[in-house]
Amino acid sequence: QSNLDASVQNSGVELTLRTVNFEKESFKWITNFNISFAKNKLLSFPNLKGSTYQNQFVIGAPLTIIKAYHYTGIDAQSGIYQFEDVNKDGKISSPDDRQTVKDFSPKYYGGLQNQFNLKRWQLDFLFQYVKQENWNSISMLGMPGGMSNKTEEVLNRWQNPGDNGPYQMYSSGTNSLVTAANNLYANSNAAITDASYLRLKNISISYNLPENSLKNLKCRISLQGQNTLTFTSYKGADPEFIVSGFLPPLKIYALGLQLIF
Repeated sequence: QSNLDASVQNSGVELTLRTVNFEKESFKWITNFNISFAKNKLLSFPNLKGSTYQNQFVIGAPLTIIKAYHYTGIDAQSGIYQFEDVNKDGKISSPDDRQTVKDFSPKYYGGLQNQFNLKRWQLDFLFQYVKQENWNSISMLGMPGGMSNKTEEVLNRWQNPGDNGPYQMYSSGTNSLVTAANNLYANSNAAITDASYLRLKNISISYNLPENSLKNLKCRISLQGQNTLTFTSYKGADPEFIVSGFLPPLKIYALGLQLIF
């Protein structure tokens, strides 16, 4: 893409704040906070509409956008997902009807780290946060009714005329209308959800043994944890690593012993 005759504007703001909240001989508390707002915009792309990138980029929009179908709800009589026919030709097809622009770039992200020192003890913890949108789990797990695992939320589906879902009727794949609608749904704005999260990324507690008790040998004992807690409204495996078929970041605990001679 470095050979494309296009112009892109990158801009952003990064803020960092470090405070010493309390400092005495036996107790110290330090806080570090950072937040970043980063964005880009496609300013120009000669002959974009005649190129293979016409359905990927939009002049004036970020490079991280995707184009999706516009979901309008469920037909209460048939129990099938409905979408906006943008070009009014009587059918839903790509790329003409796939015109709803969604940006997957984080609106902002950052971290909050605190360090506490109390005599020989030290406690550190880091919270990571991201404000973003991304594909939800429904878009990755296949059509409800097929032979694959689903999240329990699809139990709330259309079953009888007059129901409104929010999920359409089940099918094992024999109903072509349901199958087609499910494929459209997986590529629509209905399959995009808030994937913001606050995560306790790192936490550690350590203790320095008295030197005089070890004959000039320094000893530090520590217990560390990674990805220990996550706060999010996202319904899926993990809001940070939204890729089907792979493990999300693992919770890791480690016990350490440091000796200095």
